[in-house]
Amino acid sequence: MRYEKRILVFTLIVLMMIVTACGAESMPPDEDEAGAMLDLETLTAETEAGTMQAQRAGNSNAGLIEEGRVIGVAFLDEVGAGEGQDIQDGIVVHLYDGQELAIMTGELDADGAATLASAELSNFNASVELVMEEGAVSGTATFGDEQPIPFTAEAATADGVCGVYWAHGGGEDPDATADWVVLPDGRQWGCVCLPPYVSLCCMLRN
Repeated sequence: MRYEKRILVFTLIVLMMIVTACGAESMPPDEDEAGAMLDLETLTAETEAGTMQAQRAGNSNAGLIEEGRVIGVAFLDEVGAGEGQDIQDGIVVHLYDGQELAIMTGELDADGAATLASAELSNFNASVELVMEEGAVSGTATFGDEQPIPFTAEAATADGVCGVYWAHGGGEDPDATADWVVLPDGRQWGCVCLPPYVSLCCMLRN
């Protein structure tokens, strides 16, 4: 069963990313591209795939590491993986360095801790050591060869916007996927992927 869960998690990575395009050429959205941002009132985003409807992960955390760098941690529930997939003990980490994305998956140990490394399809190499605490996730994030940077990611609450959001399928492309990391103050980072073509749009809001 644990092996099957890892396969399903890897499938999620492939569907969410097909990542090679979210690199140095990605720029913050101008007014014409700003519609790809997630509307935090309706949880919709206007993308190349049409209107995408997002949901916040049932158990997620988000936090600012340092200026331009954010982390989102979410349990992989039916929101992220699709209904009927029993992989609720897996976690997905979204790590943004400016506009680039590293994504990593794994499971918490008995102490609620995990040490994770970026998946092969990520835009840059990174690692995270974290521990799940009451109301927050804390730990360190390492970007490439830099020194580890401590972080605290607050837990999503019913009356706030903080957290990780996922969307599947748009009006013009049912295979499109998207994710957003939203900080408590409403700033957000996200990516939209339109398979089978590599058309990944990374977005940044300050």
